[in-house]
Amino acid sequence: MSKKVLSLILVGLLMVSMLVGCNAKPVELEENNGSNGSEVEGEKKVKVGLVVGTGGLGDQNFNDIAYSGLKKAEEDFGITLDYVEPQSVSDFETFITQFAQDGSYDLITIVTNEAASALGKVAAQFPDQKFSIVDAQVDAPNVKSILKDFSHMTFLNGVLAGLMTSDTSIDKVNPEKVIGIITGLDIPNMRAAIAGYTAGAKYADEEVEVLVGTVGSFGDPAKGKELAKSQYGRKADMILQFAGGSGLGVINEAQESNLYAFGGASNQSGLAPKNVPASATENLAVRMYDDVKAIVEDTWKPGPEIGGLKENAVDLDYEGSEVEIPQSIKDKVEEVREKVINGELRVPGTVEEIQAWLKEVK
Repeated sequence: MSKKVLSLILVGLLMVSMLVGCNAKPVELEENNGSNGSEVEGEKKVKVGLVVGTGGLGDQNFNDIAYSGLKKAEEDFGITLDYVEPQSVSDFETFITQFAQDGSYDLITIVTNEAASALGKVAAQFPDQKFSIVDAQVDAPNVKSILKDFSHMTFLNGVLAGLMTSDTSIDKVNPEKVIGIITGLDIPNMRAAIAGYTAGAKYADEEVEVLVGTVGSFGDPAKGKELAKSQYGRKADMILQFAGGSGLGVINEAQESNLYAFGGASNQSGLAPKNVPASATENLAVRMYDDVKAIVEDTWKPGPEIGGLKENAVDLDYEGSEVEIPQSIKDKVEEVREKVINGELRVPGTVEEIQAWLKEVK
């Protein structure tokens, strides 16, 4: 089965699991007898514990994407899947420790960089337990770090935004070349996302101005909406939401202001087809699925696993949007994609690099 087909299956599964429920269950963890895995008809059944980010399931974004990949693994491999939903960063160490103390989980996977410090402590205490963490590098012999290049993830979206805001023939685009990006937290990954988006926009048109806003949370759509309203008021005609659940407020404001918002992490065109031209996506569901598959097949290895455009770990997805984007613009975006993939074009990872980088590539 191709990665593209599997990705489409996972998206469908995500929608089904959110609507009708499924076998995975939230758990209140207590230490058990320490047996590893569970026995089903004499055969060991793989057991996975999931710790989601503070935005929780139902965010229609990062947590849900990861969960859909594990649900597909549950369906295909018959694993047992349990999950917990921390309410704050202070909960992570407690929940990860409790999963590890239970002793029955073949893999404990954590879907947020906010838990990196907590995992570092717990992993040292349980050296025989396998852990995976998304978007954070934890250097331990029993931890896999599932990483993506955040600047790659937003770069093509920046190119698209730069080309669109410079073309007033497109509906809703004003004469000012202003776009925005709103992130959840001011952390290195989000700063890299800002750099990629800004670099892409400037690569398309150096006159484009990029407004930046930070919510301070991945679970505050009201604040996301407020920041979006402010950026639209400053003449931005399109904003990339990179704020998890907080980004739902950005998309809502795009509808109310009759302007554009780009989806972040997952394809969010379905939330507002007339206002979401595209989404900066990642293939996290596939990577989560493959992580469990490696456990099942006994090929799992610790260490960093980094993915960008070349590795098909990130993408720009137009599917489901009703926004009419000129084909000439889409073609230019694809030309840039190929340059990145074949190594002809480097994507800067920090905002500070962009000015010098532009001189190199122009």
